[in-house]
Amino acid sequence: MSGSSHSPTHHRQRSDLTCSPAPSRPAVPTKSSSVDPVVSQALEIARESPDGASDPTISNILENALNQIWAKVQAAPDSYIMSRDEFSLFNFYQHRFVGDKLAIAARRRYWDNASA
Repeated sequence: MSGSSHSPTHHRQRSDLTCSPAPSRPAVPTKSSSVDPVVSQALEIARESPDGASDPTISNILENALNQIWAKVQAAPDSYIMSRDEFSLFNFYQHRFVGDKLAIAARRRYWDNASA
């Protein structure tokens, strides 16, 4: 899949990513929640590299972020709307939530409220 033009910072070293715990935030329904840039970088590596998601550092970063997003959904099961970044990560792990009614509702809320 060569031929795509990316900036020189596209190829980041995995060692550049750290696993610092994210600050705790209340699970308040909001559409403005965003994920840490480190999480976005880790997700990019996981998507673009065959073994990226199995790298322990990448996996740990993504798992922690997914757990935070899922906690927000569970805390406000009828109203929490994931941000675009949160949905991207949630969607990457959608296979874990097959048939889960709470996940289906959260996904539906995201699409119902997505801006065109």
